[in-house]
Amino acid sequence: MPTIETARLRLRPFRPDDVGGFQAVIHSDAEVMRYLPGGQPRPVEKTEAVIAFFIRHQEQHGFSVWALETKADGCFIGNCGLMVLAESGEVEVAYALGKAYWGQGYASEAACASLRYGFESAALPYILALAYPPNIASQRVMQKIGMQHVGLTNAYYNSELVLYRVERAAFQPGEAAYTATA
Repeated sequence: MPTIETARLRLRPFRPDDVGGFQAVIHSDAEVMRYLPGGQPRPVEKTEAVIAFFIRHQEQHGFSVWALETKADGCFIGNCGLMVLAESGEVEVAYALGKAYWGQGYASEAACASLRYGFESAALPYILALAYPPNIASQRVMQKIGMQHVGLTNAYYNSELVLYRVERAAFQPGEAAYTATA
């Protein structure tokens, strides 16, 4: 799986030593976790399992969720990437950023790069996105990157979620900086 660079971000494959950063930025923050499956902070053992899952997913499918770093200082800020949904085999673009990085356009920048990789390199026909209905900020990201609202669904994660979708033919990556290197 390549490392992708955008104007401000580096999306790189997860490594086992990312546990501390992921735990501190995502899994230990109740406000960040409220809109993620489970809805509660997680212990470090769960963080280790999630990162191991991302690494296995990458090996199995050739794509996964990337660790997000700012290019300016290499700071770990969250994750974004593509996941095969266990329920259907469809592919979801998923993202989570630390609270300090909300509202700065990082989620849209990373999600757009993930879609681009999914369509251009993985040749996916379409990609889904899911959010809990109260997570308006996440839905705005989906809209900003060109995804279309489909409706509510109970088909994933044993939850009622808002479903968005974009087809490869409809995706417009625009002029955004994007470089993928092995």
